[in-house]
Amino acid sequence: MRLFLLALPLALAAPPARAALAGADFLNQIQDVRSLGMGEAGQASASGVEGLTVNPAAVHDVEAQQAYFNHQLLGNGIGSDNLAWGLTKGVHHFALSWLHVGYGTLQGRDDLANPTGGFSPSADAYGLTYGTNVGPVKLAATVKRVSFKIVTSAEATSFDAGGRYALNDDWTLGVSGENLGGSLKFDSLSDPLPSRVAGGAAWRASDAWTLALDLVGPLYSSAYAALGSEYRLRVNDDASFAFRAGMNTRTPDAGNFAGLKVGLGAAFRSVSIDYAFAPGADAGDSHLFALTWRFGTPDSVKGPRER
Repeated sequence: MRLFLLALPLALAAPPARAALAGADFLNQIQDVRSLGMGEAGQASASGVEGLTVNPAAVHDVEAQQAYFNHQLLGNGIGSDNLAWGLTKGVHHFALSWLHVGYGTLQGRDDLANPTGGFSPSADAYGLTYGTNVGPVKLAATVKRVSFKIVTSAEATSFDAGGRYALNDDWTLGVSGENLGGSLKFDSLSDPLPSRVAGGAAWRASDAWTLALDLVGPLYSSAYAALGSEYRLRVNDDASFAFRAGMNTRTPDAGNFAGLKVGLGAAFRSVSIDYAFAPGADAGDSHLFALTWRFGTPDSVKGPRER
């Protein structure tokens, strides 16, 4: 019975082809609303603390302080909340993040398929990020503590690392590795975390239009490509609207439109509200709602007494 209880939520959280290969597949859910709306392409374009799970080097885009919150609705009663905060002091960039995933209430059964009562699986990931410059390259790394509770609990420590390099004002390159090391062990079952490496490029075609392309190589599943774009319509110096669309080849067996992603956003002064929709994602259709607040005074505009 215990093995059945352990396997059930893992199977719900991951595609069938991968469920037996890597645990904690919730770590593969894109938490950056901008990258999700751009087809999950964001290695070189994700910006601020919302992009930490795509490429930790995104922390370099925090000008002073930044807070980010999102809520994601998935299929099968699964939902997640993500909270992150970032701080920049000179050439040093810091961030804290927390991701919580709830799998609703599941029905346990014994070896004879008799009901044994409900249980509520959940997962959490806590992250600490630091970034700085090494010459022209922007580097950052995140140490994460991952926990997964079903009937019993399992914990693991993992790392993310990433870098960015601007070729010029219009072209940027990015690389990262996510969920490196660590495994979740439930009794005699041990599942490695879903490690992956990725690289990508972003092209700012104009002040309003950005194109991004990523190539992603998961350790326990097939490699895939992601392509996306964003068009930002500026109303005035304080307000703008963003329109995003993209696609990827991550889940080719999930339907004709599974790789399509779209998103919208509105920004007014220091606050942004964004939404992204991903049909046929790993755990069903994904609706991601996000709120971003940028505050504080950047060191570059502070007086000597303020620094």
